[in-house]
Amino acid sequence: MKIEIDIDDKYSDTEVSIHAKRLDSDVERLIAMLRMVNMQIGVHKGDETFLLDIGKILYIEAVERKTFIYTADETFESDLKLYEIEQQLLEHDFLRVSKQSIVNIRMIKSLKTDINRKIRVTLKNGEQIIVSRMYSDELRRKLGLK
Repeated sequence: MKIEIDIDDKYSDTEVSIHAKRLDSDVERLIAMLRMVNMQIGVHKGDETFLLDIGKILYIEAVERKTFIYTADETFESDLKLYEIEQQLLEHDFLRVSKQSIVNIRMIKSLKTDINRKIRVTLKNGEQIIVSRMYSDELRRKLGLK
């Protein structure tokens, strides 16, 4: 892969062009990473509102009609419903794993088969999430394990 960078005052905005022989998985990953650069989600903690980079999100969970967003260090709340956040993150590496949870698949450290075809996912920070039977096949497929 060849990378060219041209820094000049004549440019009013940053522009990225990709030239490739064909659209393969490497190019698709590169495009997804570029899209994520500016992908942020509005969240709040206490009386402060933050723009959180989606790449920092471990998982998102709905509890008692509230939506919580977990990073390695903090927990935030969102005014959006879980399905609304899911729609925003469809093109990124997030996957619904139960009725109440969405996980960032880039934050998955390991998988362990649990009882009744459920999967126990361990995240990079050590937290564990149970993937329900309904979503376990999709998780395996998205990770290329099936």
